[in-house]
Amino acid sequence: MERPMTPDELVEVIMRRLAEQHRVVPGYVIRDAVEAALRRRFPDVPVAQVRVPADVAAELITGLGDGSAAAEDDSATMPAVLSGDETGRLLTGLGLAVHVAAFNLDRDRLHVAQILNGAAAALVALGAASRAAHADGTSAVLLAPATLRTVRTVMTGVLQGVRTRGWQAEHLDPVATTALFTGVLTMLGAVP
Repeated sequence: MERPMTPDELVEVIMRRLAEQHRVVPGYVIRDAVEAALRRRFPDVPVAQVRVPADVAAELITGLGDGSAAAEDDSATMPAVLSGDETGRLLTGLGLAVHVAAFNLDRDRLHVAQILNGAAAALVALGAASRAAHADGTSAVLLAPATLRTVRTVMTGVLQGVRTRGWQAEHLDPVATTALFTGVLTMLGAVP
């Protein structure tokens, strides 16, 4: 029988597993997820004192280190063609998503980290696609289906944060903010 693991050892194993898959996840995200899982499993023991049984450790390593689903194969899927206006709307929506998420980092770190990571990936892809369109002398921006899925996930995640997770966005007009996110989702065919 394997020996129990400390939370730090568990985080280290998960980080190593993710690195082997070439997945970049900030350490604090994994630590927060492990601590949240351990608090649910062992509510009467401070997390630092938990010794995770081998079967629970294996479950957490698999759950957090192997990903939730296989990547979709987009090789036979045509990229989306966006106009300059649509590209601008995506950029605006992603920028606002980062802004709203950053204001709520102290309340919901795991969810915010997912939003920020997704928004960053989508912004990089959108910037590269915009540059390619400019280099080709066209205003049509070609965007991969995976990037569109990421944008949908980001927009949906921010709306969920504002509507159901208690995120604060009082410094913004709530009607206009929600309208921007739902408008982007509608444009992408993913009405919430």
